[in-house]
Amino acid sequence: MTLGNVNAAPVNFRSLALENVRLNMTSLQERVILHYQEQFVGQIYRVLGSADFLGNPVGLFTNISSGFSDIFYEPYQGMVMHGNMDIGFGLARGWTSFAKKTVFGISDSVTKVTASIGKGLSAATLDAEYQSKRRMTQRRNKPKHALYGVAAGANAFANSMTSAFEGVASKPMEGAEKNGAAGFVKGMGQGVVGLFTKPAVGIFDFVSASTEGIRNTTTVFDQGNIEKARLPRFISSDGVLRPFSSREALGQSWLKEVREGAYFHESYVAHLDVTGDDAVALLSNNRIIFVQLRKLKELWMVPFEDLQSVSAEPTGIAFIYRDGKPGPFLPISDAQGRQWFFKAIGKVVVAYNNAHQRDD
Repeated sequence: MTLGNVNAAPVNFRSLALENVRLNMTSLQERVILHYQEQFVGQIYRVLGSADFLGNPVGLFTNISSGFSDIFYEPYQGMVMHGNMDIGFGLARGWTSFAKKTVFGISDSVTKVTASIGKGLSAATLDAEYQSKRRMTQRRNKPKHALYGVAAGANAFANSMTSAFEGVASKPMEGAEKNGAAGFVKGMGQGVVGLFTKPAVGIFDFVSASTEGIRNTTTVFDQGNIEKARLPRFISSDGVLRPFSSREALGQSWLKEVREGAYFHESYVAHLDVTGDDAVALLSNNRIIFVQLRKLKELWMVPFEDLQSVSAEPTGIAFIYRDGKPGPFLPISDAQGRQWFFKAIGKVVVAYNNAHQRDD
């Protein structure tokens, strides 16, 4: 996982031109294969030099050399286009470009090295849930400038430290619940390993996010940066492409982001705003989740596998667990919205039960 990332390796192959060829197919294939094989072997250093764990030295050299050439190119362009009047502006542009590309190249290399080491160490924690949350946090918190990078790095370090100490206490108990004494011993081992590896991951994540913020600061004012104008489109389970719905796209994004992406791989079905509580009820293909919108915090969750019955009450929707115990109550004052959401839950629960009966 640490050695596997190669970033934009500049591998170029020359074309093969043959004239007046009289060869059988086997000989022709051998010539073509040999031609490209020799070129690839001669450029392996470019692939290795673009590896993230080495800091992408090829990209670093390209950035710095490009900035250095701008020191001479920009004044020359200014003199050619506008005469000696613009040579001073050309010098300023050239040195500015050199400084910007040098800072970009160095910070980019440091980012790639620390990110690769952090990625490898996260695999060594043996904690799949921690790795999943870490990937989701990094995907959502891309630092656009240096200050945001330091803040994101500090948050990543704090999360790693918290997870390290929580793992020592929780992993043995989780293992014991699943596999008894053997699971307890395994969980204790995971907790101890995480106690040493997770803080190290947090340190590398802090450095990586900080240098990534510095790198992105050099391009924050560049023209042509493309940003998303709207949330990703929601496509229902039937695969039919319908007109874009901002409401469905928003509900889907909530499902993907709640609880650090714990339900990222589930399919969004519907959601209903709960008036007066700054909350929303999310319905996926596997569960119902009640979420506080202000912090996008999960208040409670009912998986369909634990559900015995659902009933529409005058003030909301009630859930009963399989053991007969009452589940959480979803307050919905609007009669029309309550009926709509109740029907949506019924359809999804029926589909879930049918699918799992077939699996059984």
